[in-house]
Amino acid sequence: MIELSYELKNSLANSMTDRIAVIAAYVDRKGDPHVGFYGSLHAYSDNQLAVWARNPESELVATIPAHPKIEFVYSDMANARVYRLGGSARIVTDPVERDRVYEGIHEIEQGHDPERTGIAIVIDLDHVSGRDSSGRFAMRRDD
Repeated sequence: MIELSYELKNSLANSMTDRIAVIAAYVDRKGDPHVGFYGSLHAYSDNQLAVWARNPESELVATIPAHPKIEFVYSDMANARVYRLGGSARIVTDPVERDRVYEGIHEIEQGHDPERTGIAIVIDLDHVSGRDSSGRFAMRRDD
């Protein structure tokens, strides 16, 4: 079972303020590996993440239907917090859910898309592992 801790959720929510890069990795439409930075990543629930893709034509948005698997890495070595989170992404079309994703992103990210022209993405987590103040941990959806 996956249940994101307060510390992990807070770390993701404050990554922009703390100047911590969150990196996403996925397979693009051509089958090639792709990495990118996502300052909009945040916990959507105890077992889901969300991202706001400012560019509706982005490679991430285009690849989700064929290749929904995505991984994120958060690394704050100064505070001994490292997280690896992975799951299946889906594009959100429900207006209420879409607004909830947008409202959850950092205000800096909101400032880059005040008209909300981007695409909301929710990630259903399959696994989470890492290290923080509680020590090392690993969670899987199937556990």
